[in-house]
Amino acid sequence: MKNKLSIDWKKALIFLVISAGLIYITRSILMSIGIVLVLFIIDGLLANWEYRRKTKQIFDELRRMKEEKENGDSVHD
Repeated sequence: MKNKLSIDWKKALIFLVISAGLIYITRSILMSIGIVLVLFIIDGLLANWEYRRKTKQIFDELRRMKEEKENGDSVHD
């Protein structure tokens, strides 16, 4: 079975440009690697936050629809 690795090429290019700029500015590869790792962590946290926000919104909408359906059914009983 073939595994497919999905890479966001725009994001990868941005990180590559940032890391090259950091190496040029700091003249230290280790410091640049550290800063890029911090950027990856921040990116992961932001992606996780956005995913949780979207799923919460979906579940809130489903809950609201269910309550409206139950309220509509109880009025007719």
